[in-house]
Amino acid sequence: MSSDAPPDAPPDAMAGWRPLRLARDLVLVGADGRRLQRSVASGESIRLRRGVGVDAANWASVADEARYLLRMRAVAATRTSPPVFSHQSAAVIWGLPIIGRWPQSVHLMAAGRRGVHSKNQVIWHHDKISDDDVVEMNGMLVTSLLRTLVDLACTTSFLSAVATLDYGTRRTWTIPHGGSVVGVDREELLERLAAAGPRRGARAGMRAVLFSDNRSGSPGESLSRGQIHLCGFPAPELQVTFIGPEGQKDIVDYRWKQKTGSRTLSLLGEFDGFVKYTRSQYTAGKPIEQIVWDEKIREDRLRAQDNGMARWTWDVALRIDRLRALLLAAGLRPDQ
Repeated sequence: MSSDAPPDAPPDAMAGWRPLRLARDLVLVGADGRRLQRSVASGESIRLRRGVGVDAANWASVADEARYLLRMRAVAATRTSPPVFSHQSAAVIWGLPIIGRWPQSVHLMAAGRRGVHSKNQVIWHHDKISDDDVVEMNGMLVTSLLRTLVDLACTTSFLSAVATLDYGTRRTWTIPHGGSVVGVDREELLERLAAAGPRRGARAGMRAVLFSDNRSGSPGESLSRGQIHLCGFPAPELQVTFIGPEGQKDIVDYRWKQKTGSRTLSLLGEFDGFVKYTRSQYTAGKPIEQIVWDEKIREDRLRAQDNGMARWTWDVALRIDRLRALLLAAGLRPDQ
């Protein structure tokens, strides 16, 4: 869930599983194996790895996440035995979000293999791994959900780790190639980190797990909560419900109640992601003009209950200075 578009933009769930063009397949059917090279030279195909390409029109039409999955499948197609995908490469298969662009490099577990070195946009990880840490997903070997979350907690930035952990500890979600997954309990993550003993990034991983909260409604909300913490602002209440004068049920992302002198500030915070206005499961068939108007009426109801309101989008959430300035302007003050 990361792309050039807003990170919660709706992906094409099957785009990363589009057919690859393999030179070896051409040879097997008696064709000239150099046909793929000519296809790449003409612009008809995009070369992913030596002997592996993809239709250029398909490549141009898919998001960053799907392109990364196509690169992963190209790596698997050039290996003599099935590789075990890990870290961000495992995340994309599990449908876990990251903050930022998907990497160019594919992450694999060495799993005891000797003589493998990171090169040509393949990163090999030589950490110990048990049989229980490897599962098969849609024909690919991948680190288990628990192992993937632990690895990402220890190796990615605090903000990205929090977004990944918030999502991976929720009750269930739908994975990109179909089916649902049951999330990992946060206590299980803490136990796994403690049992692993000293490892690089373990302290940062523990910090991210302890901060994680599966009540976050989206990666953008998780990112914002992490930035709020790094700004030194007090921790907000999450997913607070307000009942309107006619029984309307309004749930807000964040609420702060902060006493300043003789006055108590009640400030509500809302992260506005792209999908609220575009994805059918949220719009219920309404035109965007109606959605924007309904949001205004909802905000009026909330303000009428003596609440201040601060709203922001991805461009603000990604910039800690801009989010800090916005919340200061709304009256919120950092912890002393």
